[in-house]
Amino acid sequence: MTTLSKPIKKHSPVAQSAMNFYQQQAETLMASESDSALVAFRQQASQHFAEQGFPTRRDEDWKYTPLNAFLQTHYQRSGVAQVSEADIKSFLPPFEVMHLVFVDGYFSERFSDDLSVLPAGLSIESVKDALDFEQGYTAFLSHEMGIEKEAFGTLNSMLFDDGVVIQLEPHCVVERPILCTYVQTQNEHANTVRNRVTLAHGAQLTLVQQHVSLNEKLNAFDNVVTEINVAENAQLNQVVLQSLNPLAMYFGLQFVDQAKNSVFRTHYIGLGASISRHQNVLRMADEHIESEQSSACFANGQQIMDTRTHTEHQAWWGTSRQLHKLVLDDEAVGVFNGMIKVARAAQKTDGQMDNKNLLLSNKAKVDSKPQLEIYADDVKCSHGSASGQISDEQIFYLRARGINADDARRLVTQAFLLEPLESISSMPMRHWLAEKLMHKLNA
Repeated sequence: MTTLSKPIKKHSPVAQSAMNFYQQQAETLMASESDSALVAFRQQASQHFAEQGFPTRRDEDWKYTPLNAFLQTHYQRSGVAQVSEADIKSFLPPFEVMHLVFVDGYFSERFSDDLSVLPAGLSIESVKDALDFEQGYTAFLSHEMGIEKEAFGTLNSMLFDDGVVIQLEPHCVVERPILCTYVQTQNEHANTVRNRVTLAHGAQLTLVQQHVSLNEKLNAFDNVVTEINVAENAQLNQVVLQSLNPLAMYFGLQFVDQAKNSVFRTHYIGLGASISRHQNVLRMADEHIESEQSSACFANGQQIMDTRTHTEHQAWWGTSRQLHKLVLDDEAVGVFNGMIKVARAAQKTDGQMDNKNLLLSNKAKVDSKPQLEIYADDVKCSHGSASGQISDEQIFYLRARGINADDARRLVTQAFLLEPLESISSMPMRHWLAEKLMHKLNA
């Protein structure tokens, strides 16, 4: 059993206490681990975490996302609580899916579909069985662009104890969406999951990941890292639905690699959690790649909702589209940070990023930072951000047609927030997600 690493830089007493707690959790996990390569992997991650620590508001990327409330609660790793089949069924969408269920961060064979009978060319395994930890932690750092800067990515490397590896063989087309449901059932519990999704040449898949709470009084913590590899001519459509209860915490980090002629589309719907941060890191590494990243988020009360993208065009003829919309009410705080980076070799790049924010209250706040970093000289790139309130002209127009003021504001807000869902090709899925958004808007 190793000794705890000593931090290199000074942290606040609250942050240091939290760091010590999670490092001790990692020590306990390593003591029970039989895979020496995984133990070494965790040790290296723990050392990195000791040097890095949790970010503060002095860090530019965390200036508007304070972690005070998170640091004051030490989230445990304990056993799985009781949950019923009726509870799980209540989270199912009204269309056919292949269902994988995680309860308090651990895969539940009882509530998941039978994995012994899968479509030809599809395999689903435990992440600890499928990943090769012999390559060491530094190899993961080189693969996952920027994870060395992400404290919650490092924390995930220290503490993940479950997750899945989904792999599709060449030209495998999975008709039913795969739905991964992450259920919080215990108070002050850490649900730490690591996933990898790999699509071989010409494969196609739709993946839905939803984060839910068993009740409204749970203060639990979801920390999920997902690695995605989309090979040549493959296509992945992804939806991430975060509808945790108002006390929960959510940190989701995705690393996506795309090969030639591949297509990756992802939609993030953010509704719950007191503090949430969803981040995509996307590498378009070859020619004729297409990507789409969209988000639709609604925050009220004192929620803090942070959405981020980092997109790298590294070769010719890449096309990327982004539309991010955020509605804020009461004293909620919204954050958007997006970067499109175009390498010198990425000529003929076409990249567009748009962020629009609607403030329903004078006390709501938003910080938006869209960015372009371009080294090629033959590109078509744009970025923009706009924030404001519902105009009096819009309300007047609707009231003149017999709609009362409250309904008019609701209709304008709905139309604003639903736009990012329009590119979802599956109508049942689009309607399901729209209902989730409308339920919170009308609550």
